[in-house]
Amino acid sequence: MKVGCVSTFLVFVAAASMARAQTADELVAKNLAARSGAEKLRAVRTMLITGTISFGKESSPITVRVRRPNQIREEFKMQETEITRAYDGSVGWQSQKNGDQSKVDVLGGGDADNIREEAENAIGGPLLDYAKKGSKVETLGKDTWSGKPAYKVKVTTHMGTTITLFLDAATYLEMYEEIERTVDGKLTTIVEEVGDYREVGGVKFAHRFVSGTKEDPKATTLQVEKMEVDVPIEASVFGMPK
Repeated sequence: MKVGCVSTFLVFVAAASMARAQTADELVAKNLAARSGAEKLRAVRTMLITGTISFGKESSPITVRVRRPNQIREEFKMQETEITRAYDGSVGWQSQKNGDQSKVDVLGGGDADNIREEAENAIGGPLLDYAKKGSKVETLGKDTWSGKPAYKVKVTTHMGTTITLFLDAATYLEMYEEIERTVDGKLTTIVEEVGDYREVGGVKFAHRFVSGTKEDPKATTLQVEKMEVDVPIEASVFGMPK
């Protein structure tokens, strides 16, 4: 065999080997390893996040509390209205308070699915134990985002919606995602830039999220200023006010 043919053959074998290595489950494993491993992620039981959420020129402090397996509470302000969104493990709800006026509503339909999905994936993300959650994962091959090579992984959740993750081909950390969510009663694709990874409690978590629709992709920015894990949070925190 000529030298040129040998070189071509070796390149072909290497390319084939790389292609075989990038199955959906292997990409999932590499992403979890990049975040410090599945076991460390599973070990985190609670999370307390404080930061700033911006809507265009308006911004507000935000506090997010999370408790496994599927509880979340978010508190922030829009204009002069204090908003709380939460999922207690079975019911999603939202309260709005403006001065002496307040109301509490049970979330239903797609709005309930939105907050439930947030609660289930707030700590570990959609790839951790996806099969146990009833989700399915498939690889969509290679792509690029913001000039960086990426692997695309599509998650179909047990609720029937999809989350497409763009994993940095160098680090295997998530850097961009396309999420199906219900907005104003309609199924809408939300795009989100994910970055500013920092280690908290031995695990890497993103601290910056820029999101919106494809028509307005930078509508909202969440900048995490402080993140704490395994702090005491009682289950009653997530309950709907009577």
